[in-house]
Amino acid sequence: MKLGFLASVGAAVLAASFVVSGAYAGDKTSGFKLMMTPKWTGFPYFELTGEGAKAAAKELGDTLVYAGADHAEVSLQVETLQNFVTQKPDGIILAAIDLNAVAPVLKQARAKGIVVGTYDADAAVPARDMFVNQLSYEQAARVMLDAALIDAPEGGEIAFIAASPTSPNHVAHMKIMTELTQKEDKYKVFHVVDTQYAGDDDAKSYDVAVNLMQAHPNLKVIISSSAVSAPAAARAIEATGKVGKVYATGFALPSAIKRYLENGSEKAFAFWDPWELGYVAAYAVHQKLAGKFEPTEGAVLDVPKAGKFTTFKDGEVVYGKPLIFTKDTVGKYNF
Repeated sequence: MKLGFLASVGAAVLAASFVVSGAYAGDKTSGFKLMMTPKWTGFPYFELTGEGAKAAAKELGDTLVYAGADHAEVSLQVETLQNFVTQKPDGIILAAIDLNAVAPVLKQARAKGIVVGTYDADAAVPARDMFVNQLSYEQAARVMLDAALIDAPEGGEIAFIAASPTSPNHVAHMKIMTELTQKEDKYKVFHVVDTQYAGDDDAKSYDVAVNLMQAHPNLKVIISSSAVSAPAAARAIEATGKVGKVYATGFALPSAIKRYLENGSEKAFAFWDPWELGYVAAYAVHQKLAGKFEPTEGAVLDVPKAGKFTTFKDGEVVYGKPLIFTKDTVGKYNF
């Protein structure tokens, strides 16, 4: 299966109340200089988003630099963004580690006429022009709970592992999942008993999963939005002899959880196409810079090779193409 997503490009704000749709760059429609930073480099998921963004930039006649620290440290991401600003790009694309910590440098960028687009994890709304969200927060919450129902149709105790208390997408997912288990009959079979944080770190995620199983003897499902923590939890379940008693689910690359699905220790995980997410993000930023897209509520971003995507409140462009992997389907995906 070929992957595809987008890479974000945006239009510039030259003054507090004067938004220029590509005009600040001389009414250009291509040839924009874009710079992209993930939460951290080297992780296959983010590398795929970077490849998708580069592909979009190449097709659109832009240049794109993909760079960042090799681990998720917010101070290093801020340094990367500060470095980007000094290079005077037309657009910046990022997956924010902390929505508020990156806001000051992003506001500086926008004040200089740089379009800022986030993807995967958002920054504070006033600090960026648009957010290309892989799934709406409610859609993501429902997809993960649906995967949990495949694991444990009878329900039971569930616990969450998130990156941090300031990771906007993880926090929103957990809040909505908790609400859904309290108000919708389909999900009332689940009872949330704990939330722990692992910083998108594999070893810490493993330890947290082990600790959750020890602290909650009746725990049935561990759910995580982190593509690092979800597979680590599956590994912990297998290593502690809890296969068939406890399940892990959430978001994970198919390559990271294929073994667990095929050997039957896990039943379902979810994700989306990272390459296409990066592709769409870069495409969105380009279209804004070119004056062809303004991320206002109700606007539609038309990406010929990926689809049409609706813009919601506060410039949130929802990609919205979830995938659920099971033993029968995981082998179809090669990322």
